[in-house]
Amino acid sequence: MRIRRHYLIKKKMQLGLTFRFLFLTILLSLFIGFEVYITVWPVVSGVISKDLMNLIRYQIFFRSLFFVLPLLFVIVAFSIIFSHRIAGPVYRLERTLDMVIKGEDVGDIKLRKGDELQELAARINDLIHILKKAKAPITKDSPPPG
Repeated sequence: MRIRRHYLIKKKMQLGLTFRFLFLTILLSLFIGFEVYITVWPVVSGVISKDLMNLIRYQIFFRSLFFVLPLLFVIVAFSIIFSHRIAGPVYRLERTLDMVIKGEDVGDIKLRKGDELQELAARINDLIHILKKAKAPITKDSPPPG
């Protein structure tokens, strides 16, 4: 069995989820940073000289940047991996339903271990079995073409 490593199966959906995660993470980080700033800075600014405060601001900014950029990369990577566990099954379900709509004979939907939407796939499999049973008498009783 060949293992696929293509993680962007439904690009639009997966990148949309990734950017939403990033947006929320950045928004939360900015909010926490602002809260720390308005809470701590008035106390610190009364004790430390202006020259030292400028140095501290510079250090805080670049150390935060040094920490945040790798964190954003990790968030993007985990978001894509997480969304892959949703997008893969969605893609498979869509393809199977398209085949059912076209009247093609389809087998059971099999998802990978760890994929989301297992219950939905099982329900659609049940529906496919019901449709096959309902279709079987029609094809047996129908007159031969001609």
